[in-house]
Amino acid sequence: KFTSQPESDTVMDDIEALASLDGLAREQLRYYPEEHGGSVAVVVRVANRAKRATLPIPAGEQVLHLEARDPGAHCHLRASIDVDGLRDDQKDRFNLVVQRLARPGSQLVEDQELFHSLSMDAEDKRSIVEVLKNSDLVTVARPLPRQRPDVTRTTHPGHPIPYVEMTFNGFDGEELTDYDIVGSNDNGTGLFSLDSAPRIDLLCVPAARSGKDLGITTFLAAERYCENRKAMLIWDAPMSWNSPEAALLGLRNSSMASQNVMTYFPRVTMTERSSRVQDVIPACGVVAGLLSQNDRAGVWNGLDGGDVQLKAGLSVRETLDEKQISMLQRSGVNVFVPNARGSYELCGDVTLAGTRLVSQVWQRSHRRRLAFFVLSSIERHTAWAAKRPRDDQLWQDLTAQVTSFLTELFERGAFSGSRASQAFSVKTGPALQHDTSELILRVGFALERAGEFQSYDIIHSESESISRSARSVEIAQLAG
Repeated sequence: KFTSQPESDTVMDDIEALASLDGLAREQLRYYPEEHGGSVAVVVRVANRAKRATLPIPAGEQVLHLEARDPGAHCHLRASIDVDGLRDDQKDRFNLVVQRLARPGSQLVEDQELFHSLSMDAEDKRSIVEVLKNSDLVTVARPLPRQRPDVTRTTHPGHPIPYVEMTFNGFDGEELTDYDIVGSNDNGTGLFSLDSAPRIDLLCVPAARSGKDLGITTFLAAERYCENRKAMLIWDAPMSWNSPEAALLGLRNSSMASQNVMTYFPRVTMTERSSRVQDVIPACGVVAGLLSQNDRAGVWNGLDGGDVQLKAGLSVRETLDEKQISMLQRSGVNVFVPNARGSYELCGDVTLAGTRLVSQVWQRSHRRRLAFFVLSSIERHTAWAAKRPRDDQLWQDLTAQVTSFLTELFERGAFSGSRASQAFSVKTGPALQHDTSELILRVGFALERAGEFQSYDIIHSESESISRSARSVEIAQLAG
């Protein structure tokens, strides 16, 4: 078992997390990566000068101002105040109900929060300011009124209790720029808001609804972020790729190339129930779902032969011939092709590195993803070793733990080689420790040919755990 502590449970099934970065989250989620096989999606909404919807609730001659937690015009809220269930000696307290609706004027409630026995007293443990810090829908804005908000009452007995409606519906903001999407490391915005996620395997950065392609700044920042987080970036095909020839020309003239990126062609279309075909959509979320579904058999399995077909209602506008498919795949583009079941499946299993890299190992996306999976797993689940005394028992426990993990992967067909010694190697011990503030573990694994290891040092310090390629002059130590 590969564990965070030698006695813990296995984490071998923890390989399907998905992260998605989105300009308009609720709109883009209609492409549902989970319907194509994804299991966990973390969605980050990025906006430029967006404004929040406001809810003004009367409080005598004053007003309690509530704001939507998230900015934008798609958060349709309403609220009501009551004193049901409160004692006679709790005249300064009130209950708050907040609902999010599917659309303005709708009675379809998508989410609801109830807060009981709130107080306007900032020192009270049930202060509305403190309690609403845990709300997913609203926050308190502006100074508090001196008295509790007025009870929301119906004008006629027997009628349903009315709600206080928004006076401002919010604003989605201006068109996103590369800088909005990249965000700030210091402030944890944009891409860096994903730092709060323990791990990500796939990163999607769909373009805004305007259809304007994202720029090279976003591409480079997202690719570098994926390198650091050991994730694969799924990059939507540019709108200028309106034919196989245009895609190949665009690749030749573009500086976008990376072993940490996957892209696809053609773009995907969505057919409504009326059978009217919509414009093409960014399908990076769909591709992420397909990859996650394929991962259920192991992240080391390529797309070829997997169940990676588009669901009903999605198709592609252009069917390619074998020569076009081959040329695109050699250039680093995965291709949607028709199958015998009347759908389209994703074929190629290639990274956007194409033929521009010296090493052919990273031209196959499943090899890159397997390396990321191995390294990130070992990083996370051997961090305990940095807190242990560096004695023989530590080296034995650490070696046994990682060897057990790599052996299980080898037995499931992840590595090349007919014997474990041809498939991977693990080295620990004092000889690798050059700095007393760091603990170093060296691993190697064969992705393409038996005995030809990709070699890495896993380095644990007090502040972080990282991986780096082992120095070439030291790789021979793996055989020791």
